[in-house]
Amino acid sequence: MTGDRILCIGAAHPDRKARALGPVVPGSSNPVRLTTAWGGVARNVAETLARLGAGAGLVSRVGDDAEADRLLAALAGLGIDTGLVARVSGAATASYTAFLDPAGELVIGLADMAIYDGMDAAFFAPLRPRLAGHAAWFVDANLPAVGLAALLADRPAGTLVAANAVSVAKAPRLAAVLPRLDLLFCNLAEAAALAGRGPGHDVEALARDLLARGAGAVVVTRGAGGALCADAGGLQPLAAPPAIPRDVTGAGDALVGATLLARLGGLRLADAVGRGLAAAALTVASEQSVRPDLPAALAAAAPDPRAA
Repeated sequence: MTGDRILCIGAAHPDRKARALGPVVPGSSNPVRLTTAWGGVARNVAETLARLGAGAGLVSRVGDDAEADRLLAALAGLGIDTGLVARVSGAATASYTAFLDPAGELVIGLADMAIYDGMDAAFFAPLRPRLAGHAAWFVDANLPAVGLAALLADRPAGTLVAANAVSVAKAPRLAAVLPRLDLLFCNLAEAAALAGRGPGHDVEALARDLLARGAGAVVVTRGAGGALCADAGGLQPLAAPPAIPRDVTGAGDALVGATLLARLGGLRLADAVGRGLAAAALTVASEQSVRPDLPAALAAAAPDPRAA
């Protein structure tokens, strides 16, 4: 039933990861091990939700190429509804390439995502009747600002709306729709960009600023430093569970999916983010963007949202 389902709206594409086999040398050829997996923020969150037992649907745009065929088949195999994924004739499916250092930390990400610019008002207009009736929407900032505005202009009553800022470059796209968001996820740099501030600002001040600009609740992630969650009830820092990172790709998406599901289950914000931090820690300890055994690993992890 759609009323029990979470609709994930945004990017779905292949991720290519080039992991350096030695110290990264700028301006020179670097030996790497190259792997390919499915990615995209909305797609990763949808897979996380599906693996955690939630009903998930995806709204996105893909090309008419073989990669889109494989992507849609993989989503269907996970039980994710792809009925609202549009195929664009003559276009190539988007892609993301991550260059990682030997420890799995991101050095630079290369995003070829022009196809998502077509997720605008004209894209969403005919879909409107099929977007209603879901428990929640999760939206990523790969959508253009005009698409975000059109999508959220008339949000369905009773639907929780969450969004992820995605990157420093894309975070400002959410500025105009902050009052329409029940829950915002961003890292510290994205929070500063969204608030129109430079680097070096205090995380608590940024969270308060985003609440003042209309967001219902804010989760600012700080990598190994945990996260700060903020809503009308106040601010609470949370520590990240210990983890030996192997690949940071997808950690934020795991946090979003687990947090969102916990919120829909009735947990208060801090407890829900504690679940999300546990899922993120388990994800960075694997080499996959979405850890296949996440449900069992999360159950065994006994997440503890201790104050940072």
